[in-house]
Amino acid sequence: MSRGSVSGREALRSIQHCRLTGARGYCSRALQTFGWSGTCSLLLVLAILGCQQNDIERPAPNMPTSGNHPPAIRAASLLPTPLTLNGPITVTIDAEDVDRNSLSFRYQWVINGLPITDEQGQQLRPEVLKRGDRVSVEIWPHDGTIEGTSFKVPTVTVANSSPVVSHIALEPDIIIPGVQARVRADIHDADNDLTHVTYRWWKNETLLHEGEGTEFDTTALARGDMLSVEAVVADSSSSGEAIRSAPIRVGNAPPRIVSVPPTTWGQEQFTYQVVAHDRESDVMTFSLETAPSGMTIDRLKGLVTWKLSPGLTGIHKVRILVTDSEGAASFQDFEMNISKPPPSDHA
Repeated sequence: MSRGSVSGREALRSIQHCRLTGARGYCSRALQTFGWSGTCSLLLVLAILGCQQNDIERPAPNMPTSGNHPPAIRAASLLPTPLTLNGPITVTIDAEDVDRNSLSFRYQWVINGLPITDEQGQQLRPEVLKRGDRVSVEIWPHDGTIEGTSFKVPTVTVANSSPVVSHIALEPDIIIPGVQARVRADIHDADNDLTHVTYRWWKNETLLHEGEGTEFDTTALARGDMLSVEAVVADSSSSGEAIRSAPIRVGNAPPRIVSVPPTTWGQEQFTYQVVAHDRESDVMTFSLETAPSGMTIDRLKGLVTWKLSPGLTGIHKVRILVTDSEGAASFQDFEMNISKPPPSDHA
């Protein structure tokens, strides 16, 4: 075996020992020991190992040099636009994390240049603001391990908040023709401005009336019509959205008794012809809900008759009920005061 080949193998072992222990003196003595041939072999081994080391230690292009990366916020903005006080102020965030970790955020709200300590969430309560305030927020993203660089949303000025109708309804719950309809509306202006309300009254999809009045005469309506009311509220700067109530179906109008009971009658018999009117021309029937013994009424014609008993006196109450074919009813009350008894049959 030649010295050169022996020196090459020994040179390799020497280099490996140098890499593991960092013993430079040992490598120098190896060069002196192995001579020219061994030195050439040693240099060749060094070159090969150096290339291998460079290939191992050099990072591949576009590969991270550490395990986790901090998240980043690409954009953020405040809502609503324009910024008004009719609801919470919310910040929308466009953030990314190359490691696809779940992100959380830390917020610092700033009003008129001053940080707010008691507002820590994604939303800002409108109660802490007023028209003209300047609002911003600084946001820090966090991936559970690393907090990224903060992002500051540009400052936005609070604009005028239009008044709103939060609730509107019709009263009473049952509306029949001739009954006065009323509107009940809850109106709010976040800036506490004076407001002006216009009401629009609708029958089906036809506008019947527009004005400031909160009551409406339903005499012109008919059974089955759909009645609704719309409120349009405005302050000195803007108008709010028109809000309409849920429609109410106009019900059946009960019949009305239009006749007046007699105040005088014969000594032997009381007679009263009841006259009633039904708006929808429904069939009407008559009955006595309260009456003295012996009084009767014709069910279809409404004729009341009562034969007075001899010696009868006192106050006698009468209630006449009229009902239409749809079940709607009304009544008429009156009293009969008999102070002098009718003559006896044997007088």
